[in-house]
Amino acid sequence: MVPALDPHNARIPDFTLDRFRAARQPLVDDFGLTHELAAQRLAAMWQAQNNIDREDWDNLQEELAEAARLQQVERRLEEEEQQRALDEEKELTKQEERKKNRNKFLTYNKVPISTAITKLPLPIATRKLKKGDFVELYYFTNKGLAEAEASTRSMDDDALTLTRDEDGQHAFVPVTASKFKDTVIPDKDLTWAEFDEAAPRLIQAMRESSWEEERVQSHLSMWLKLSGHPYRHDPDEYGKRALIVYQDTARRRWHNLLGTPESFDLVPISMEMIKEIRDDLLHKSNKALREEALQASTIPIPLPAPSHPRTLSPTLSPSFPPLFLFFRLHANQPLHTGHYWLHLYRSRFPSSRRTTIGSTPLSTLVTTRAQRHHALFPHSCAYCRQSNNFAQP
Repeated sequence: MVPALDPHNARIPDFTLDRFRAARQPLVDDFGLTHELAAQRLAAMWQAQNNIDREDWDNLQEELAEAARLQQVERRLEEEEQQRALDEEKELTKQEERKKNRNKFLTYNKVPISTAITKLPLPIATRKLKKGDFVELYYFTNKGLAEAEASTRSMDDDALTLTRDEDGQHAFVPVTASKFKDTVIPDKDLTWAEFDEAAPRLIQAMRESSWEEERVQSHLSMWLKLSGHPYRHDPDEYGKRALIVYQDTARRRWHNLLGTPESFDLVPISMEMIKEIRDDLLHKSNKALREEALQASTIPIPLPAPSHPRTLSPTLSPSFPPLFLFFRLHANQPLHTGHYWLHLYRSRFPSSRRTTIGSTPLSTLVTTRAQRHHALFPHSCAYCRQSNNFAQP
């Protein structure tokens, strides 16, 4: 039986006292011991029992200590579990807050403000870069950045709107993507000036969006090679346009084939593909001019009433110069339709520059068609290039 009190604190009694005489008497009577020897025997018996009690007490204390330790461990584990559940709940709440109000949690660099603040593109371009998707260069041109600066940048950039795509399918897209969809100029239709504005900025944006350096260098190398291509500084506008169309085609195809066996590197550039694009552009241009020439050849040319002794008929079906004069004044240099008419008038009627039909100058009647072609092919007309007479026919 385990003692109720700590036996380590017990003191051995003095069994020689008279109050222990009754305890000594059985030993005196049964074993013939004196009272002194009986007192010694009782002391030895008490010490033996005390040793047993001490051992039992120590074992009990160890068991109680172990039980207390296990209980403490269990309590700590329970508290840790409760804290973990609380932390998870807080993290979920924080994530929801991040989704709703992401601008509150965006990180920033603890550096002084720069004197040159970089203009940011539209949010849709930033999202595409973060995903590693194809991004139009237009977003990084001066005009594209001006639109981004003028637009309202708010937490509603993630708002969605229902639109219909080219296939007639309805889908939800970001509001910013829908709003600026019609203003984005495809890469193939950019000018070289716009390309030179956008390319360096897109390279910087790729790095800021954590693109792999190998991919960034691949784009940079392609654009540098195109900028140094002989077509880039050639007077032939079709060659320059071919380089712009090539980089758009190559980039789009590169993105579409990523992760497939048909994937490729953007460098080296394909000289054969660039030549094919240039030939196709030239073919389409000549075809359009040829159709316009055939259409123009069937229209009679109205002439003004004579204001000098020379008599002119009211109308004249002209005898056109050879078609090669219209299509090519020299290699790959077609004439605009209106300028072909001007050439015809001025070759047959030198005074036609000052001629009017009613109150309308003759030049006004024939310049309308020239303006339409000039807008499409501003540098392809030999008359514009050599005579510089488009603004004042």
